[in-house]
Amino acid sequence: MVYLLVFISVAAMTAAQLLLKKGLLLVGGSPAHLGDLIPFFLKAYTNIYVISAVLLTIVTALAWVLAVSKAQLSYVYPFMALSYVLVALFSLLFFKEDVGVLRWLGIIVICAGVFIVSRS
Repeated sequence: MVYLLVFISVAAMTAAQLLLKKGLLLVGGSPAHLGDLIPFFLKAYTNIYVISAVLLTIVTALAWVLAVSKAQLSYVYPFMALSYVLVALFSLLFFKEDVGVLRWLGIIVICAGVFIVSRS
């Protein structure tokens, strides 16, 4: 059960980040002037992708609360780092972002760390 809750947390957080990026690409960049913040946030928070990202963040929090209530935090928390791995991979695939060699090396270190923790 704990692994399912952690999986839901990681998957929902990853999806939330990707949807947020997609929504903000449609909304446009953050405004240069302070007076344009309210229209920017109104446009962002009425975008279906951004709304979906917020809802998935809530799902993440709910699943995470349940996971942490059932397992040691020092054991389950490193699994959340897998969202970094998945976000990098899907950002490369969906948004054609440049994920350089150093980032991939960091991702390999993250995966190794999660593997080590999972064996403890």
